[in-house]
Amino acid sequence: MNLTSFAINDGYADAILRGLRASFISETQYNQMKTSSNLQDLKSHLEETDYCAYLQNDQTELSIPLLRSKLKKKLADEFEYIYCQSVGSLSQFIRLVQHRYMIDNVVNMIEGIKNKVSNEDLLAATDPLGFFPEMTQIKVLDQDDYTGLYKDVLIDTPVGSYFMKFLEQSMGALSENKTMNDVQNLFKEMKPEHMRTSLKKVKFFFKKNQYILKLLNQMWLEDFYYFCTTELNAESQEILGDLLNFEADMKAVQVVYNTIGHKDISSAAKIGTTRKQLCPAMGYLYPDCQKNLLNSMTLDALKEAIKGTENYREIIKDAPDPAKREEQNFATTLDDLMYDAEVKKYSLAFDQAGQYAVFYAYLKLKEQEIRNVVWLAEMITRNLPKNSLGWKKIVVPFSHLLNV
Repeated sequence: MNLTSFAINDGYADAILRGLRASFISETQYNQMKTSSNLQDLKSHLEETDYCAYLQNDQTELSIPLLRSKLKKKLADEFEYIYCQSVGSLSQFIRLVQHRYMIDNVVNMIEGIKNKVSNEDLLAATDPLGFFPEMTQIKVLDQDDYTGLYKDVLIDTPVGSYFMKFLEQSMGALSENKTMNDVQNLFKEMKPEHMRTSLKKVKFFFKKNQYILKLLNQMWLEDFYYFCTTELNAESQEILGDLLNFEADMKAVQVVYNTIGHKDISSAAKIGTTRKQLCPAMGYLYPDCQKNLLNSMTLDALKEAIKGTENYREIIKDAPDPAKREEQNFATTLDDLMYDAEVKKYSLAFDQAGQYAVFYAYLKLKEQEIRNVVWLAEMITRNLPKNSLGWKKIVVPFSHLLNV
């Protein structure tokens, strides 16, 4: 696909999205927000940005959860509008991006249904980026009858195929003549974190440790990577392939980092098994460097395992030692360092024309912006002094390009 055909099919949607780049909150605006003494002050500053329409006329007392939902609703509306202007491969691409959020919504709804949460409350708690009309048809269980839930999730949702693969893997040890009772028992006993891990990796992993709360998106990520590197134009394949390989590597590094010195994992064999189950089967580290990475038992060993790939060692050089997590209150976390590196890569995706990576990059950068605002809201409500290091944990999209 050359620039002419891209302009014919996707030029309008691309122009809309590139115009939205101007909506990002600037470093100056963040500095103004830091002067807020309460959430109402923060709201006043946000009303001077593109979030104005989502905050200005709301008379409800602002809370952090409400603020987060308002910001996400704006992003979801923008992304849906772009989808409505897209055709062909771009529309399929955008829907695949949204599948990640749909999976999270369905998992959360299943857990809520098991706890008899009302449909109204379930829908109110969903991520708008992952909304789909069929969600309204998932009903509260009638006397623990999981037959309807099985149908609603596996048949009536866009992400049903992920759940089906999960069930096939989870029930693999059973006889081939699986019954509805088997399915009902599986849904009934399943914890949401177990399901999330499995849905995004096609492998059931029984979660016992808190360090796996940051669940990985393997199944979706691997499917999305395959689509991007086989179905899109050459420019999109190159840029998205790089972004997704980098994302996979950061997830793998994070899994290893979070299991270093963890007391709940007693043996090296168990650590290796756990890490392998949670690391994506893709990325620049896979497969050659991943073996050494999976066997890393110290922070120094982890740094050594990744030193030859990209600038990964540079990214994590200032990461605190996870083996001493109980002794330290880290000012800078591994997440902070990774967010900074990711924002730089996503920002660069805007430099090249005629490719789809810019749509994914926009979503990821806006998610970082939402994290920034929510983090500031938390700092404000905690009344932390302005010289606290926490105020510096803001990663501003595109800011590094201005300092070149």
